[in-house]
Amino acid sequence: MKKEIKMVAAALCALLVLAGCGKKADSEDYNKYVTLGQYKGIEITAVPDVTQEEIDAELANRFRDTVENGDTVLIDYVGTMDGVAFDGGTAENQSLTIGSNSYIDGFEEGLVGVKLGATVDLNLNFPNPYDPNPDYSGKAVVFTVTVQGIDGEGGAVGAELTEEVVTANTSFDSIAAYSENVKEELQLAKDNQKLNQIWEVVQKNTTIKGYPQQEVTKYADEMKSYYQSLAAMYGIDLATLLAANNMSEADFNKDCESYGQQETAKYMILEMIAKEESISVSDEELNQEIEEAVGQSGMERDALLEYYGGEDQIRDNLLYNKVLEFLLEQAVEI
Repeated sequence: MKKEIKMVAAALCALLVLAGCGKKADSEDYNKYVTLGQYKGIEITAVPDVTQEEIDAELANRFRDTVENGDTVLIDYVGTMDGVAFDGGTAENQSLTIGSNSYIDGFEEGLVGVKLGATVDLNLNFPNPYDPNPDYSGKAVVFTVTVQGIDGEGGAVGAELTEEVVTANTSFDSIAAYSENVKEELQLAKDNQKLNQIWEVVQKNTTIKGYPQQEVTKYADEMKSYYQSLAAMYGIDLATLLAANNMSEADFNKDCESYGQQETAKYMILEMIAKEESISVSDEELNQEIEEAVGQSGMERDALLEYYGGEDQIRDNLLYNKVLEFLLEQAVEI
């Protein structure tokens, strides 16, 4: 099981999306772009701690064998027209979130209620028109789909909560250890609710006077690369994807630039607070985090560093987590 580098605010509206490689401006230079406002003692609405009832409900969600709306499923499928498989209609090990409307109408809905390991035939029709491939517009199609895995929120790992299922399907050696991990995950989600409240106020209190264009361009390019990859996944180019969503290239580029500015602002604020509060990450802390990740992932150190963008990227993520933990400690729940 791959260990993720700890991210305190993973749900903070992509606050800590792993940044790509590239030289970052020195935080000393951020003074000319950022004027911090109040960031300590932010008042937030109290969020109750995790209850046993919530833990039990989450365990019940994970230990089941039937697809529900909102699940992310791993599927194999073969699409046929008049009994013949067609180009682009067959795939294996595809991840799909039920309710995301990523596939044609009826595909995702048809998987709700299907059991893990079962195969179902979905009798559907392509929309008319179907821009990605006009030749398929309005045509009848049968998708034969096998559900290979269910990843609910947190991951459905088996049909029954037993010691055997836990040890066979997770990295934990008992129900008690797995339940404790579920509790920690749920508490992390609640801490993120608090951080969302804090961060909203911190951003409002901060004055952004400009952006280092090098960083804005880096994040804008990351967004472009994401959508280029998404288009390739559907077998089309970026221009076709934009057209299907009624977006011009000029508007898309503006959105990418805006995203780049938003991401740059987040990191500048975090860096400035770290500087103001003398928050840093020691070599010992960095090496400990890397060694823990190596031990839990089974990856070689060099491979793990490449996967996470290098030591500097991991150090930055640890630093930002420290800042967020500081903000959380300083907040006042009302």
